[in-house]
Amino acid sequence: MDLKTTLSQKGLVLQSPNATEIITRAKSVNRPIKIFYGETYDEEGNPIDSMKYYFFVAELAESLEELGFKTEPMILVADVAACRNVSESLNNKYIELGEERARFVDKVNKTYGLNLNIIKMSDYLFGAKFQEKLEQIIEICKKNPKLMKKVEKTIPESKIEIERKKEFAYSFDEITTIMDVDIKIGPPREDLYDRIAREIAKKTGISPLISLFLTPAFPVGKDWEYFFINEGIEEHGITAYKAGSKRLQENRIIIGKTTPKKAEELINKSFISKNPELPNPVLDIGIIAEMAKKRLEKDRTPVTLYKEFYSGKINPEELKKKTSQNLEEVILSKF
Repeated sequence: MDLKTTLSQKGLVLQSPNATEIITRAKSVNRPIKIFYGETYDEEGNPIDSMKYYFFVAELAESLEELGFKTEPMILVADVAACRNVSESLNNKYIELGEERARFVDKVNKTYGLNLNIIKMSDYLFGAKFQEKLEQIIEICKKNPKLMKKVEKTIPESKIEIERKKEFAYSFDEITTIMDVDIKIGPPREDLYDRIAREIAKKTGISPLISLFLTPAFPVGKDWEYFFINEGIEEHGITAYKAGSKRLQENRIIIGKTTPKKAEELINKSFISKNPELPNPVLDIGIIAEMAKKRLEKDRTPVTLYKEFYSGKINPEELKKKTSQNLEEVILSKF
């Protein structure tokens, strides 16, 4: 798939730089271009929504390789960051959960031939090189009240006081991690971190990262009224990589936990609108399954399910049936 097509797949890519910007960046570095996606996790397991990012990182890397550029497609399992979000008594458990997530990413990597580099935050965070860079970034931010305000905005208001006591360790770890990245893939809400990293890059004379956002994740098995009442979820979705986001684990497809029968029930109960401006969780799951199928079949053509549905080629019932069948065949049966 050519780069321009990769970047413009509807229903998958929400906001992207143009191909020229990415090619210009690739030409400017004398090393493999770093394509990055990072995630934390929770106790509820591995949601299918994470797989969208793994597949896309691999696809973007292949599109650039076709143009003659060497790439380093990276998936970060942010185990230390996940531990910072729980009590100290749960640290050992969450480190093990990080190992489990890394093993899951590795299985996805091998099953679908993604050629990803999987790393854990604990592998580098406590090294002297990273800590030195971290201290430099903390110093830059603390000397700049406007930057510190932006750092504070990366934290939910309910946790601001807690993070102040921790001197915003979580945020600074995240910002330092992405400073040397060329292209960062993520959900839209991560733009707060990306903007800070770009501002620091300009102050320090390094090339700022390029952000690319994929479409939000939504819970399955919910009707129209649920999205109408919960405007925040309708607009921003839920955390793709945390199955228990908003305590909606019963309304997620969790790999290795959700049975094909349960998945079909959730899909059949889901709200579907023909309005592309409204959430469509069934279509989102269907697109992930389509990506998985194309990987297995070594088919590098773009995903078409979005166009098929909104053009009227398939109706809501056909979308539900096709999504359930593909989901079982190319994803659930593999784990």
